[in-house]
Amino acid sequence: MKLANIQVKHILYATDNSEDARCAFAYAAGFAKQFGAKLTLLHVVQEFKDMVAFDFGVERSVAAQKWFSVNKDYYEEVKKRMEEIAQSEYDGEAIDVENVVVEKGNPVKKILQVAKSKNCDLIVMGLKGRGVLEDAMLGGTVNGVIRRSKIPVLVTRHK
Repeated sequence: MKLANIQVKHILYATDNSEDARCAFAYAAGFAKQFGAKLTLLHVVQEFKDMVAFDFGVERSVAAQKWFSVNKDYYEEVKKRMEEIAQSEYDGEAIDVENVVVEKGNPVKKILQVAKSKNCDLIVMGLKGRGVLEDAMLGGTVNGVIRRSKIPVLVTRHK
């Protein structure tokens, strides 16, 4: 059997900014350094289709404006945290981060779309360590990405 020559040129680190996911960043950075690969950071802000129904009349516009303002502030805060992660050091060296991307939508779909559009060779994600039953089922996003991805997915667990 002839083994394929594995080359990793672009890594997508997908994060929900949890402690578990941040631990996975060390793996993404380490692989990027070892392979000389580009590294893209991605966080997907999940949009809820069933938004709160606003009252009719004046209250509707006020409530809607407040919701969109809070959503925008959250989006900006996420972007700021992602940029802080991008400025991390690995093994005493700065990490060469190609892109910091914050998207809105379905996390599984967006992760796969960004991986495809950036021509990534590997997706790195963190998994929360919980109970036996929950571990068996994996996280919804991680499970969805693993099942649908056409490229390898590295899933790490927080120590």
